[in-house]
Amino acid sequence: MFIDSNIIHVMSKNSGRNPFRPGVGIHPPFLAGRAGPIGRFRAMLRGAPEQPANMRLTGLRGVGKTVLLHEFAREASASQWVAITEEVGAAHNSDDGIQRLARALTDKARLDISRIERVKKAVGKVITSRQLTVEWNEISFSVDSGKTGRGISKEFLELCSLAVDKGRAGVLLLLDEAQTLRDDKRRDGEHPLSLLIAAVVALQKQEVPIGLVLCGLPTLAGNLLKAKSYTERMFRGEVIGSLEAQDAQSALVEPLKDGPVSATKPLVKRVIAEVEGYPYFVQLWGAELWDAAFEGGTDTISERLLEATQPNIYHRLDNDFYEPRVSTLTPAEQDLLLLTATSKTYPPLLVHEVNDRSDKSPGNINVLLGRLVEAGVLYRLRKGQYDYTAPKFRQYLTRRIARMPV
Repeated sequence: MFIDSNIIHVMSKNSGRNPFRPGVGIHPPFLAGRAGPIGRFRAMLRGAPEQPANMRLTGLRGVGKTVLLHEFAREASASQWVAITEEVGAAHNSDDGIQRLARALTDKARLDISRIERVKKAVGKVITSRQLTVEWNEISFSVDSGKTGRGISKEFLELCSLAVDKGRAGVLLLLDEAQTLRDDKRRDGEHPLSLLIAAVVALQKQEVPIGLVLCGLPTLAGNLLKAKSYTERMFRGEVIGSLEAQDAQSALVEPLKDGPVSATKPLVKRVIAEVEGYPYFVQLWGAELWDAAFEGGTDTISERLLEATQPNIYHRLDNDFYEPRVSTLTPAEQDLLLLTATSKTYPPLLVHEVNDRSDKSPGNINVLLGRLVEAGVLYRLRKGQYDYTAPKFRQYLTRRIARMPV
């Protein structure tokens, strides 16, 4: 068959199934540009338990953090670790909530290891109301991490004992949306993040094979430091960003191989420039363009097709990716968020400029900005400076303003 050099992939007799997978945490058909973090994760596991297997995975929405987290879980399972993933929610952001999460994690892991057998070895007895004495590899030690922390330590220790008893290398806990966990500033408040960290550290100090991977928005790093200052040294940091142009191109064109629809080189170049390397956008643009080509009876995705499809692409992007994050905000929060789109100096968002443009008091604006951070829409770069947690969010706000009635 003669192939035009302007076409990247040719048709085959495959079925008309769209190869692209836009969505939350859905593994793409081709995972591009993540060899570095995966390699460093493997190295971390090889060093455990002598070197604690803890990683902090942060980035904006849409960069593929959840996909990478599940890839880590697969890598850990292949290395004989019991790998348990769980999404953190607001219900876990309390002392009782974090203990419920620990219990859910251990129950899930036990089911993964064995549906019948229970813990038989390496676990001692509770000798006081605050201390747990255990035996691990013939080493006796005491865990003292407070009333709730003691329960978390006990849950995790029993789980590690069961895992090793069944011939596994250890237990790896992988928590998504972990920025949801925040300690209260008050000493008598709720401190779920501190309790979780303290429980894991107490076991890791004795080389119990347990690891913790926390995945979330950029605010996660700050939350960890506020909870325990030593978390800067406890976690290996991985900041996940957009893909390089070549990797983004691979993510777009590789799924088209041997399929019924192909793409022109000019189209690929234009899409890569438009999506700015964000993996979710690559999948969304690919999915919409593939469907448009297939439904339109053409076997080639071209620039002309992109121009015809763009309104549908941005409509889906706004409805699926952006608007759900805004719809739950109060009217006052939404108003302030829309106001940020009029900034003349962005990036970043400067608080003094927001103050100048708003009729609200500086104190009220600070409260609203704090709420927007808690809602996961903004994150604080440094004092007086913020940015959006989703890529190209300002462009969305501009489109939303343009659609509002005059």
